Amino acid sequence: MKTLRALSMVALILALGMGATSCKQVNDADLQTAAQELLVANPDMAGVTVTVADKVATLTGTVAVDSVKALAETTVAGVKNIKSVVNELEVVPPAPDYTELDATINAALADALKDHSKVTAEVKDGVITLSGNIAEKELPTLMQKLNALNPVQIVNNLTVK
Repeated sequence: MKTLRALSMVALILALGMGATSCKQVNDADLQTAAQELLVANPDMAGVTVTVADKVATLTGTVAVDSVKALAETTVAGVKNIKSVVNELEVVPPAPDYTELDATINAALADALKDHSKVTAEVKDGVITLSGNIAEKELPTLMQKLNALNPVQIVNNLTVK
């Protein structure tokens, strides 16, 4: 009787032990889902993807600044049962917005070109692109006027006569 009771007690302890350890078995797919949900919650991390293999999370994609790269790593590292994080994120700053500069240049461009009727200009992303014809002696004056507008660049496609 005592043997049966002891055997039952051992079996119960083993069953509880196995049950407790099996509850701790979290699969990579669940970890990946949990990590991705945290990343999606932050709009700055929209370009970030996480994959998990053997409880190691790998971050790929792009972010705008280094601080978001670090935040993504910290966020995923905080997911329970993630052992480590491999951060392969690339920092790609957003392209500059030249809308205001283009408007300023366009507003002053007509005055700069008023004495050069055969010259046309287009402004895009702070770059003035010239086309048409100009006399050689007039070119330095025109370039001086255009440089005063502080463009990013002047592309000279003029035919000099």
